[in-house]
Amino acid sequence: MSGATAGNRSILPALVVGAAGLLVLGVQPLLYGGYVHEGLIPEGRLGTLAAVEISSIASGSVAGINLLGRYRAQFVGLGGLALLLLGNLLPVGLALFAWRALAGFGGGMIVAIAAAQIARQANVNAASGLFLFFQATSQYAILQGVTLLAPTASTQAVQAALAGVSLLVLPLLFMVPARLDVTAGEERPGPPPPAGWAALIASALFLGGAIGIWAYLGVWLEVAGLPAQDVSARLTAALVGQIAGALCAVALGTHRRSSVQVMVSGVAICAAIGALLMTGPQGPAGWTLMIGFGLAWMIGTPALSGLLLEVDPARRSLPYGASAQLAGAAILPTAVGEVMAARGLDVVLATSCVLVAMALLAVGVALGLRERR
Repeated sequence: MSGATAGNRSILPALVVGAAGLLVLGVQPLLYGGYVHEGLIPEGRLGTLAAVEISSIASGSVAGINLLGRYRAQFVGLGGLALLLLGNLLPVGLALFAWRALAGFGGGMIVAIAAAQIARQANVNAASGLFLFFQATSQYAILQGVTLLAPTASTQAVQAALAGVSLLVLPLLFMVPARLDVTAGEERPGPPPPAGWAALIASALFLGGAIGIWAYLGVWLEVAGLPAQDVSARLTAALVGQIAGALCAVALGTHRRSSVQVMVSGVAICAAIGALLMTGPQGPAGWTLMIGFGLAWMIGTPALSGLLLEVDPARRSLPYGASAQLAGAAILPTAVGEVMAARGLDVVLATSCVLVAMALLAVGVALGLRERR
């Protein structure tokens, strides 16, 4: 592919810029809790708000990918950044859902820059792993910064902090290649083939299931009888596992069997959560399983990019990988919670594991439909 080995000097700015579009995920628990405390939204509608915001990020990513085919990356990035700033700086109390959707759409347009640059790399797994590493570290940093420096800040102040930190990537935006049209020079441009669609569905199911586990894991640990300080420590251990997993994915890089990496990671996720459900989170085994879950999740997620390349060598599906993952993260955890929460958190976690298992089935379908040059 023309541009498949785009210069490594330009990929780091693109990944950092893209991570800025997802900073809100780091402070989402704090921000959404503030909305409830300030009387802006009832607690029962938080899941809907999260689904709206993350779906908007996914939609903005799709729009950004298409705009990059016609306009300079700087124009797309500036447009996304403007929407992100507008959504965060407008008065919180007015049309909350609309402003969060606007900020999400702008963030998605910025994410598209990273997604397009990843699609241009020969080593897509390593690039995706590095992107996840930047996401995890930047989100952790902004959450810790707000918690330590302004623990009682209003939601408007938290959103202003998000806007200010997002602006810091503006100089990096001008270090990104002007043209990021991933279909330029393609032998077979066009929409994703059937194998690509199956792999995109697998991406949505895999991340949706993993995020569903992560979203309810803290509450499940409390229900399982752990003290609050132990819950926080267990979640931190899982986050350390995620960061280590992203770095492992960078080291593994892209290889001819990314599908195997996804399937092994999916089995490990289901095994870790299944063991937690059976044995409980107490003791050294609980620590190990929490770290193992985070590690498996972040080793598997970057390989979803390699899977798209494996089943669709023409790279028509690859730019939409981030959008598929975000769509799964937005819709599936909310749906599982709404349908299964009344039956208990054990059922919620088990159902999320079923989604991961369904992702592995979709991987098999994608391999069966695989296109070769």
